[in-house]
Amino acid sequence: MKITDLRCAVIGKHPIVRIVTDEGLHGLGEVEYTKPYLKPWVLHFREALIGEDPTDVERVMLKIRQRGSFKPYGAAVSAIEHALWDIAGKAAGVPAYKLLGGKVRDKVRVYNGSIRRKRTGDRPQDYAADVKWMMEQPQNFFMIKQGISFHSNMKDTIDGFHYGVTQNKAGYHGAMDQGVISERGFNHMLDCVIAMKEVLGDKVSLALDCGPGWMLPDAIKFARAVEKYNLMWLEDMLTGDYVPWVNPQAYRELTTSTSTPIHTGEQIYLRHNFKELIETQAVRVIGP
Repeated sequence: MKITDLRCAVIGKHPIVRIVTDEGLHGLGEVEYTKPYLKPWVLHFREALIGEDPTDVERVMLKIRQRGSFKPYGAAVSAIEHALWDIAGKAAGVPAYKLLGGKVRDKVRVYNGSIRRKRTGDRPQDYAADVKWMMEQPQNFFMIKQGISFHSNMKDTIDGFHYGVTQNKAGYHGAMDQGVISERGFNHMLDCVIAMKEVLGDKVSLALDCGPGWMLPDAIKFARAVEKYNLMWLEDMLTGDYVPWVNPQAYRELTTSTSTPIHTGEQIYLRHNFKELIETQAVRVIGP
């Protein structure tokens, strides 16, 4: 079996990768909707793939893996790998997961990180109303993740939220603000957490997507302040999202300073770049 074409179409803002073979099989991969601009980067790899056996996944990936990078551009290479595994599974007559060690469980509990409506504002009562609406959705989510701080609009809508540069109409998904959080901003975030927990109680868990952009002392202080609310995790406080580095030493200092679980990993490309986070136990939750 040989690859005869690599195609990419943007469908609903999602770049959809399609690898075509000379035996009639094709494989599909998908990039999230925030990255429609990756189509030409996907197609950049076409000539490298033509003529290769798509079932030799690792052999093909050795030609292109080093051309990926941290979020967002690693997604193009990863979507191609997804399509290769799709073909490998079809050729073997089994689901792709069977080639990767098989399944461990038949179903998993899901949390809400994407089913949302526009929040009415960034006040504690707005956050409370928002999580109440999420609790009432038919998916019966066991956990809700909410954006606060630099991963929300409150950095712009709360006067004097932080001391630092503010991105004005940067035009990029995940544009990064950073700085020292003011006392007003700190207390506002705590009020929002309290308001959400009063609604959720212990029926539905709460996690917070926080940044990146925090200074380490602020992150430690906030993580300690919310310990009594038993949050599932605090995500990407120091680095993450579109930041092209990891900083595991700072994450380890944060993690060892609190009982609140610390989470990062969304932007990281390749297992090699997770190595130090894992080996030094720099975070409690890895989110590839």
